[in-house]
Amino acid sequence: MNKILRYTLLVGIFIVPFIPFVISSTMFFPFITGKNFLFRILIELLLGGWAILAVFDKAYRPKFSWLLISVLSFVGIIAIADVFGANPFKSFWSNFERMEGLLTLIHLLGYFIVAGVMLNTEKLWDWFWNTTVLVSAIIGIYGIFQLAGKITINQGGVRLDATFGNAAYLAIYMLIHVFIAAFLLVRWRGVSWMKYVYGSIIILQLVILYFTATRGAFIGIVGGMILTTFLISLFEKERKGVRKISIGILAFLIVSTGIFIFIKDTDLVKKSDTLGRLSSISLEDGSTRFTIWGMAWEGVKERPILGWGQENFNLVFNKYYEPSLYAQEQWFDRVHSIFLDWLVAGGILGFLSYIAIPIFMLYYLWRRLEINLSVTEKSIFTGLLAGYFFHNIFVFDNIISYIMFFSVAAYIYSHSTMIGEKEVVESNGENKTGIKQVATVFIIIAVIFSLYFFNIKGMASSKAIIAGISPQAEGVDANIASFEKASAYGVVGKQEIAEQAVTTALKVRNQGADIETQTKFFELANKEMGTLIEEVPNDARLRIFYGAFLSQFNLYNEALPHLKKAVELSPNKQTIRFELGTAYLNLGDENKAFGIFKEAYELDTNFKNAEIIYRVGAIYADKEVETDAILGPISDKDRTEGRIINAYTRAGRVSDVVKSWELSVEKEPQNPQFRVSLAAAYLQVGRRQEAINEIQKAIDLNPDFKDQGEFFIKEIQAGRNP
Repeated sequence: MNKILRYTLLVGIFIVPFIPFVISSTMFFPFITGKNFLFRILIELLLGGWAILAVFDKAYRPKFSWLLISVLSFVGIIAIADVFGANPFKSFWSNFERMEGLLTLIHLLGYFIVAGVMLNTEKLWDWFWNTTVLVSAIIGIYGIFQLAGKITINQGGVRLDATFGNAAYLAIYMLIHVFIAAFLLVRWRGVSWMKYVYGSIIILQLVILYFTATRGAFIGIVGGMILTTFLISLFEKERKGVRKISIGILAFLIVSTGIFIFIKDTDLVKKSDTLGRLSSISLEDGSTRFTIWGMAWEGVKERPILGWGQENFNLVFNKYYEPSLYAQEQWFDRVHSIFLDWLVAGGILGFLSYIAIPIFMLYYLWRRLEINLSVTEKSIFTGLLAGYFFHNIFVFDNIISYIMFFSVAAYIYSHSTMIGEKEVVESNGENKTGIKQVATVFIIIAVIFSLYFFNIKGMASSKAIIAGISPQAEGVDANIASFEKASAYGVVGKQEIAEQAVTTALKVRNQGADIETQTKFFELANKEMGTLIEEVPNDARLRIFYGAFLSQFNLYNEALPHLKKAVELSPNKQTIRFELGTAYLNLGDENKAFGIFKEAYELDTNFKNAEIIYRVGAIYADKEVETDAILGPISDKDRTEGRIINAYTRAGRVSDVVKSWELSVEKEPQNPQFRVSLAAAYLQVGRRQEAINEIQKAIDLNPDFKDQGEFFIKEIQAGRNP
């Protein structure tokens, strides 16, 4: 039984490298959810099988290692941080877009233990590394087809993303595999042609990494390769040929980097999408990221010991939002630096426990492995870790990069406890007592429970969201039932369910559905958002999302408390103040709206959109004298802005409306719609012949408008206003 179970577990472990292939189009966030659910299911089955094996055979129980202790400590400290964090539910479950949180961390711990214990010979690890390198080569070929235009790049643009749906995720995957393939290359002792195979795979991986145009990965691969070749050049004494090659590669990298820096501003570089992006690496270009890092640091100072818990950086981002970020993404949920991410999530204790993992990996790699690796092999793994962390200074992990990191950690852990090259022999001399049999039953029950509670419910919820937002043959009642079903599971994705319900309700309204249908979707979205707000009252994103939704249904008084709370939670975010001011404007309180728009503008006077909205508020409140004194008279360009024209119209300032449309026509004389709008403005001030002239010009520009335009002309000539 032990042998059967052992080989079954090994098969399961060898399935892990194939997870990157998974894309689940039937679930929400198809590039994320399928991979994560498969990983979790696989690990739960593996953990159950390993636990049973360990109960009956001491040989498969983990052996002491400081690396094991560091991983256990990290997960334990983060678990405590999550429990006492700002939103324990989200810290545990995460969401469909990320699928991380404590639940994933526990599964990664399980994977680390099972792989570290079960892959207990060098031969098994060689097979494992060769398997994952083979998979990376297949994904690389997939990327080549994307590069050739034969397969669509999922995220759009020109940056390759293969089966990951994200160029940065593909980049770190290839970065790690460059080093693993190099490790296999230098240790190969068989037929010589295999070295050419490994070399070709490395070239393929580097090409794919290059065309992801991921700057963090580019820094990582160069930094990791420089460190690797430097260590080999310095310490490799036995393999002189490898040492000479490393010195050559090191010199090439240094010279190439210097040349690239020298020519990075030339047209040759700028005209290339990839080189142009890589050439933009600079302190100035990184100002946005540095600003976000500063905001993260403010969050760390507020909760320094155990942090905010996982998945709660959005709360820090909102609270310490810098107005200068007005042109950037408004809802960051990651710091875009793995070190600061863990500082925010787990505080100083979480950060130190995280850093302890690579420290002990290097300690065992260079000092304490029972089976010695060559200096070259140690250097390659050191470079891998350096490249991985260089990349993660500027980015964050995903499930596949986590798997690869913990695979390397499991490899080093396994070697730190491995005795000789022989396979572990099962110690079947132990009696299978009743206690062990009872333990086995409990393990099986626990696995069944975890499969259902942690995976099946989440998968069903994810599929239900897709059904909720997709047209159903049974009609809108089926859509609503799907949303309610997704929500009823009560696991991962609560916020996404509510937000998708809101988005769908607004879509139905904007498409002009009947009142009954609109009402049904409104009630669904209102219920979901209301419930979520009660559970998470201090999330500015939820408040503004809910407030804007209510405003869209003209429920401005109901929206105000949520919009005010959003401003309180994120006082420096202009977009929230825009929504609050608009609600007051629609309630007829122009002075209150003007004051709010003024505050939004003053947060950062470089924000052009804030300036336009400030002027709009001034038009409604009849306070243009005040704004002109601050901003100067409105420019002809700003007069043609749609919101300005609409404000003039609603304020009854028809002469200003005429002037705005005249300027618009002057700017775009070939736009027939501008001509029609100008004609309508002329009609408002009694300039009927000029209105006719503009309609005729619109007909000339757009023959499809002829019948309607001629009807308008006849109506005007008859003394009527069409």
